[in-house]
Order: sequence, then C-alpha cells, then structure tokens
Amino acid sequence: MRSNYQLVANTDTDHEISIPTASSSHTLLLNQDLDDFSANSNNHNNTDTNTTPPPEPPSYEFDIEDPRNDLHKRSHLQRVSIGFQERILEPLIENIIHPFFQILKFIQDKADYYLSKVGNPFILRRLFYIILMSFVAYYILSSGYLPNEKASGSKGMFSQHDILFQYAKKSVDLAKFERDLEYISSMPHGSGTKGDAAIAQYIQDSFENNGLKLVKNMEYMAYANYPGNVSISYYDGQHEKHDLKLSRENFNPLSSNGKLSKMSLIYGDKGTTNDLQKLKDSNIIENGKDYVLLLQYGEIVSQQVLIAQRFGAKGIIFISESYGDNIDIVQPKPVGLPQYSTGDALTPGWFGSVVDKIEAKDSKSLAHIPTVPISSRQGQELLSHLSSDGITFHGDNDEHRNSGKMGDLVVDLDLETNVRERHSICDIIGKIEGREQTDKAIIIAASRNSINSGAAYPSFGTSALLSVLQLFQELKYKYDWKPLRNIYFISFGGSEFNYAGSSELIEQKLTPLKDEVYSFIDISQLSIPLGTGTDNDRTGGILNIETHPLLKKFFKNKDGHLNFDVSVENIQHYGDWTPFLANGIPVSVLSSGLTKNRSLPVGTPEDTFEHFKKYLEDEQNQESISDLLVYILHIAAKLVDDPLLHFDITSYVEDIDEQLQKLEHAYPGKLDYNSVIKGLLFWKKIGNEWTSWTQGWENIVWSHGDGIEPSLLSIHRWTWNKKLTNIGRRTCSPAGLPNRSFYKNVLFGPTLMQEVSSGNNEGVDFWNFPGIKDAIHDDNWKRAQEQVDLIGNVLHQSAALFVEETNDIGYK
Repeated sequence: MRSNYQLVANTDTDHEISIPTASSSHTLLLNQDLDDFSANSNNHNNTDTNTTPPPEPPSYEFDIEDPRNDLHKRSHLQRVSIGFQERILEPLIENIIHPFFQILKFIQDKADYYLSKVGNPFILRRLFYIILMSFVAYYILSSGYLPNEKASGSKGMFSQHDILFQYAKKSVDLAKFERDLEYISSMPHGSGTKGDAAIAQYIQDSFENNGLKLVKNMEYMAYANYPGNVSISYYDGQHEKHDLKLSRENFNPLSSNGKLSKMSLIYGDKGTTNDLQKLKDSNIIENGKDYVLLLQYGEIVSQQVLIAQRFGAKGIIFISESYGDNIDIVQPKPVGLPQYSTGDALTPGWFGSVVDKIEAKDSKSLAHIPTVPISSRQGQELLSHLSSDGITFHGDNDEHRNSGKMGDLVVDLDLETNVRERHSICDIIGKIEGREQTDKAIIIAASRNSINSGAAYPSFGTSALLSVLQLFQELKYKYDWKPLRNIYFISFGGSEFNYAGSSELIEQKLTPLKDEVYSFIDISQLSIPLGTGTDNDRTGGILNIETHPLLKKFFKNKDGHLNFDVSVENIQHYGDWTPFLANGIPVSVLSSGLTKNRSLPVGTPEDTFEHFKKYLEDEQNQESISDLLVYILHIAAKLVDDPLLHFDITSYVEDIDEQLQKLEHAYPGKLDYNSVIKGLLFWKKIGNEWTSWTQGWENIVWSHGDGIEPSLLSIHRWTWNKKLTNIGRRTCSPAGLPNRSFYKNVLFGPTLMQEVSSGNNEGVDFWNFPGIKDAIHDDNWKRAQEQVDLIGNVLHQSAALFVEETNDIGYK
C-alpha cells in the first residue's frame, strides 16, 4: 500500500494535519485551547506592544515512499538482485547456514566439556590442531604436489631424471627441428663466408632466445683458402690435348697452390704406404722423376697426402665415388694434416697473439702439394689411357685397375686457390649455469661449416644442438630445474680448415678449460637413417659412440638407449674433439654410419634439404630423431646432474691393460712394461676405493629414498668429483710427443701413421700409446722404451697425487 504523509504548519489559530490516503482525502482538525492561546498572546502583547511579531515558520514537506511499490520503475538488474535475495539468499541463511553454525556451536561446546575433564580445553585444542596439520603436511609432501618433489622433478636434494625425461619425450618439437635444418642447410656456409655469417647469427639468436647466459661470438684469425681457378689437361697417344671440365666444386680445402706441366700420371689405388712401395719396387715411380698420383679417396685423406709427399709425388688427383647413377658428383674433402697439429696452420699449437706466425711453407699441418678432386666419370676417362704394363690393383668390388707407367699419360695441373692467411672464423658459445659445483662443466658441441649445403652433415648435428638446448630450457622453466654443474653449448667454425675453431678456443682458454671441463660430447656426426652407413639402409638402428675409457661403462649401460643399439669403442678418428683429447679432456663422439664414414652424398652438392626431406617424412625416422634428441639429453643430464661423476676407474685400468697386452703380443720381448703395470696396479687400488666410497654414499643418501645428503658428505663428494676430473689432464706430458708437441696426452691420441707397416700388428689400435707406436713405426726401439717409461711415470705420479688429495679430506 502506498501512503503519502503531509505536514502543514499554519500561523492561524486552527492547526490542521492532513493525511490523504489512496482512496480519499480526510482532514483531521485539531482544535487547541484557544482561550489559553489567546491569553498567552494577549499577555505577550501587553508586555511589549512595540515588538514585531515573529515571521511565519517555513513549510516542510516529507515524501516517504515504499520501494516495493516502485519496483516496476527499477532496472532489470535491480529486480533480479532483489529476487535473488528474497528467493535464495534469505532461505539459505535461515535453513542451512544458521542451523549449521548452531550445530557447530553445539559440537564445540560438547568438545570443550569433555576436554575440560582432561585438561585445559584451550591448550588441548591447539595440540589437536597441530597434529591434524602435521598429517595434512605429510600427505602433501608425499604426494608430490609441492614444487620440491615430483612437481619439480626432484627428490630430496637431487633431480628425478625419469620425470624430466618423460616430460622431454613429450616436448620434442620435430617441427622446430625441421625448420632449423631447412634454414641451416638452405645455403653453402663454408667457414668465413657470408653464408656462415648468416648461419652463425641464426644460432646466436637461438641461444639468446632460449635464455642462455654468456652467449659469445668468439672470433679468431686463421689460415684459410677458397675455390679459385683450377684446370687439368691430359695428352693422349696422339699428343692431343684434352681438358677436363672443372668448376668451383673441384676444391680441397687447405690444398697447396701449384702449376704442374707435362707430368706422368700414375694410378696408386688408396695411396697407402704398401701401395706406393709396390710402385717403387716395380720401378714405376723412381726417385728424381716427377709424377702426379691418381688416387681413390681413403678413410684418412690427410694420411694419403702425407704418404704421397714422402714418396715424392708432385700432386694428387682424387677420384670421387659415384652416387647411384650419378657419376658426375664431386667430393671436396679437406686435406689438412692434423697428425702434427690442428688449428691455424700458421700458429700451430699456440694462440695467434702469443707467438709470431710462421710461413705457410714451414707449416707441417698444411699439404705442400696441389690436390684436386674429380668425378668418377672423369677418373674413368683418365684411367682408360693408362696401359696394363704396370701393377694391377684389385678394388673393393672386384674392379681391376692398372697403375700405368711413366709416360703413358701426361697431364698439366694448374691450381690457384684464393688464400687468406688471416681470415676470421667464429665459435658460438652459450652456457647453462649449474647450482652446486659451478667450477665444473661439460661441453655439448657440433660442427657448423660446410662447403655445400650439408643437410646430413653437419647441419643435422647443428639442428640437434639447438633442439637439445631447447629441451634443457623447457625443463628449467617447467620444473625450475638447474643442473648441478655447468653446461656449455658450442657451435664450432673452421672445421674444414683443420678444426681451427675448436683448436683456437682451447689454445686461447687452455688453463680454464682444463680446470673446468671434465667431459666433451660431440654430436656433429649424428644423422638418419641410423644404419650401417649406406644410403639405402634404413633397417638398422645403430648408434656408434667413441669415448674415453673412463666413460665406457657409462655408455654401455642400456638405460636411455631407447629404440636403437649402441656400440662403444675408443676414439678412432679426427674431429673438433681432437684438440680436447690431445690435452687430456675425456671426449665422446656420437655418430651414425652415414656421416661417420662420410658416405655419399655427404660433403657433396647433393646433400641438400630437398634430398634429406624424404627421410624426415618417414614416421620411423621421425621417431628415431625424437629418440636421438632425448638420448642426447639423457646422457648429458646424467653426466652433469648426477651427484657422483660416472667415471669408472676400474674399467679405465682394464682398458689400458687390454691395449697393453695387445701391444706386447704384437711385439713380444721388445719392450719392458713393468713401470706401466705398477702404475696400473696403483690405479686399480684407487678404483676399488672409489667403488667402495660410492656404495657407502648411496647407502646413506638413498637408503630411505629421501635423497637427503648430510652436509659433511657433500663436501667429500665434491672433493671426490674434483679429483676424478683431474685424471685425464694428469695423463699429459708438458713436452708432448716426440716431433709432435701439440699432442700432450701420452695415453690416448692419434699415431702419426695409422696403417699396418708389417703383418704382425693387425688389429692394433692406432689411437692409444701414440708415442710408443710412432717410435715402433720408425723402428726406433730405444725411443719406444722411453715412451713406455714415460707412461709408467705418468700413471704412478697421477695416482700418488690422487691418493694425497684423498688423504687431505680425511679418507684413507
């Protein structure tokens, strides 16, 4: 009902209050006592007749309305609000909330009543509250909901790698991998070219976008050469001149320039010492007579060049293999000589700014004769003019090729490459910082440069490097994860120039690198298909790993191998890892047969993304790529983030002993190995102590599954790890090997000549005891014994120093 109230005050003698209603207006007259009022007025007037009467009071009006009667004037939202309050909120309060609090109050009163029979209810309530919250906290911690357990990929103080790897497996971005590979292999990017500058910038941007710290572009000046003018002509039996059609593809990096005229061409098969010795014994090549060798590419091209120079050849023409039906393909392989040193040819073994450079003609790491690669078709053309009077070589496919003799075929060779004695090359370096032993680190590296597009090699490895980096950073952001030690990601330049990028880096930063880096992983030679090395083999799943004996047991562990077989052996060939191995840093090289053996089309113009894309479209290969990336992540994370280093001293001793027995069996009674055996026995004892200590550590830290390490035990673990990282560097001799001072590692490294000089050393590993085997090759047994004694002293002294450091931390 709507009502209006109106109050009217008048100065007349009648006072009226009017109260109208919705149906009618009623007037109520209230008569006051006029006599009294008049009397009072008269009295007042009589008192002061001159006083002005007061003014009429103001009129007041109050209009009070019931809001419910004006509901239709309100907005729709207001009407909904009022309806919600009347229909939902008020019944909820009356029927549920108020009864609930009454019941709660009742329970609380009853609880206080019974608690008062035991003690103070206030104190007892607090006690039960603490117990209840303790159960809740225990449940949350054990369930892994908090960031310091399963949700963070950790257990106690250390990471739970299974959780990290499961997430990484789901996070592999094959689309990104393909984009990276497509761009990196979209152009030739030889060291120091515009293409290389573009790719290097792309990699640097990727490092920075992934949040790496200390991203650097390390530039060095090194000796380099590039395609220039080249011509080869030959004269047939009628003395007619024929020119081979050559181009910029007919180029061997680090070849020497030269002009040869009217020289006999002799076919020498693979150009081994035995091959050329046969030619010499048959008087086909003679001292004082100039000739050019026609050779098939061998496994170690630099060794072919070195042998040819020793036998007096004035030049080499290399015949490339055919690729399927393509017999016009050319392989431009480098011909630098890493047997003496890697890196800048004019500053071998030292950083350029330390000592003045030498002349190119004095550099042992450069080829001093011109070399030119030609196609299989052109090779057959030259071979067809050689007579059958010489030696017949039997090829791998039952091919018979004649060496010819002096004067059969005369050639002109003119090679003029574009030489840059001081040319810029660069490495791209990024870092993930550790959280515990930040003075120790591993390196994950890949070569970057290719004369051609290089999709299978090295662009695949570079793309894998970027993808693994992204996986590491995703783990960091997802789980707030940081490794215990540092990780460096490096893209090396200058690989075709005798591994100039990696060598110059270690020459410039030798001391800090030897102190910090305890493992080097190279992934340049990874590719698909993971077969036996033939382009059509897609059935295999073989991954080859060459590594240091300290890590052999680690890589032989089947954990993390996923869907492919892993073969593990010692280092067997050259690469960007060579200068690290030469200075005692344990290296590991991951490769597939296709790229390790440089099988075609690797290194040729056919190695393009368009050719490689057919493999990327295969589902089995996609899974292989994903498995490879996760496996690289797996081994790197285990090496850098497991509390104890995976260096097995026992297997290290057993491997050295096995190689020593092979050497003794090959040359019985020639050398005295007692000093080496004593050193190995010393290290075997240390290996047993290390095994015992690790078992004790695991029993303490993991016995209850909590992963909590006492602080005193942490200090001992750090010291053990630090001592283990010194094993490799302490097997080095400051003076280096005789006549090859670049190689300091007396246990592991390349021999000068990697070939069998006689029949009694078949199966000998040419990548251990290099000083001894160099002396044996030169038939210098006195020097060989000196190298044996040197190895014995190095083993004994390094073991004694290891024990001394162990005693310093209170462990005996």
